[in-house]
Amino acid sequence: MMLSLAAFTGSAFAVGMFYTAWRTQRPAPGQLMKGLAVVLMLFSLWLWCYEHGPELGTCYAVVAFSLQAWSWIYVARQRVDKNIKRVVLPFESGMQWPGVNNITLRLLKAAAVIFLCAVSAMLLTVVWTTALPMNKVNQIALGIYTMPVLWGAFVYWLCADNTEWRPVLSVSLIGVLSYLLIYSV
Repeated sequence: MMLSLAAFTGSAFAVGMFYTAWRTQRPAPGQLMKGLAVVLMLFSLWLWCYEHGPELGTCYAVVAFSLQAWSWIYVARQRVDKNIKRVVLPFESGMQWPGVNNITLRLLKAAAVIFLCAVSAMLLTVVWTTALPMNKVNQIALGIYTMPVLWGAFVYWLCADNTEWRPVLSVSLIGVLSYLLIYSV
C-alpha cells in the first residue's frame, strides 16, 4: 500500500514538473525539469509494477498519470479563465444558419464516424490484448482501460485531419485487418 501511495505521489510530482516546465520562459531549466519529470515517471511506473505486477501496475500508472494530468489542466484552465478580458465582437451580418439538409448530413456523418471508430477500437483492442502473454483477467482489464483511449484517439484523428477520407480509410483498414486477425485464426 505504501508503494502505491509513493507511486501516486511521484507521478503527481512528475506531472506537476511537466506543467511547470511548460510554463517556464527559460529553456534550460525547462529541459532539466522535463528530464527529471521523465525519470520520476519511470520510477513511479516501476513502483506500480513492483507493487501490483507488470500488467496491473502499468494499467494503474496509465490511469493515475491521466487523471493527474487532466487535474492539472483543469486547475490551469480555471486560473486562466479568471484573467481573460472578454472582447465582444460585432455581429457579422452575412452569416446564416446552415440548412436542414446540411445539418442532417453532418449529424449522420458524425454518428457514422463515432460508430466506425468504436468498432475499430474494439477490434484492435481485442487483437493486441490477446497477443500479449497474460491471463484472461488481465487481458480484460487492459482492454477495458485502453479501448476508450483508442476510441477517443480515432475520433480525434477523424475530426482533426483536414482530409476527410484518409482517416476514414485508415480506421476502416485497421478494423478490417483486426477482424481478419481475430476470426481467421
